[in-house]
Amino acid sequence: MRNYKALLASFIEIVTFLFASFGGFLGKIAPPQQTQAPYAVGMMSFLTLIILLIISAISRSVAIKKYRRNWIIAGTLAFLTALPPTFLYHEALVEHTWTLPGENSLRVRGDYTEGVKDFLRLHPEEGTPEKLIQDFDINEIWTEDSLRHAESKLVRLYAWLVLSLSTAIFCLLEANVVEPKGHKPEANLRKSLATASQ
Repeated sequence: MRNYKALLASFIEIVTFLFASFGGFLGKIAPPQQTQAPYAVGMMSFLTLIILLIISAISRSVAIKKYRRNWIIAGTLAFLTALPPTFLYHEALVEHTWTLPGENSLRVRGDYTEGVKDFLRLHPEEGTPEKLIQDFDINEIWTEDSLRHAESKLVRLYAWLVLSLSTAIFCLLEANVVEPKGHKPEANLRKSLATASQ
C-alpha cells in the first residue's frame, strides 16, 4: 500500500515553506481580518496544495522530450497571469483599506453613507477615516453594500495573485529540475524552493 501520509506530508511541507518564504510575505499581504482573512489564507493553502499535486502528477507522465519546454511555457503563462493582480491588488489595498490610529492591522472601507456625504459638504477638510471616526460611529461611515463589495474584491484579487504566483513557481521549478528515471518531483521542488529563498 502506498504511503499517502508521507507523500501528503511532503507536499504540505512545500506549501508551508512557500507561504513562509520571503519573510512570510504572502501572509502579510492577506486581506484585512474583516474579510475573513484566516479563511482566505487557509483556502489558498489548500488550493495551492492541489495545484502542486496536479503539477507533480503531470510531471510523472509527460514525455521527456517535451518535459522542460512544456513547464517553461506553462510557468511563463502563469507568470503573465500573475502580473495584473500584482498591481490591482496593491491598488485595491490602498483604495479599500485604512488603519485605525494606534493599531497596526488594516480595516476595510467603502463608499460613504449619505450622512457622511452631507457632513463632508460642510467640512471637506474632514474627509479621512481617521478624522471621521471622531464625529461618527465607525459603523455609520460606510455603506454595508460597499463594504461587502470591497471585501469580496480584496479576497478575489488575493486569490488570483497567490494561485497564479504559486502555479508559476511550481511550473518553473519543474522546468529547472533534471529528470532522471524514478525522480521525485516533490523532493526536487522542496530543494529548489529552499535555494531560491536564500
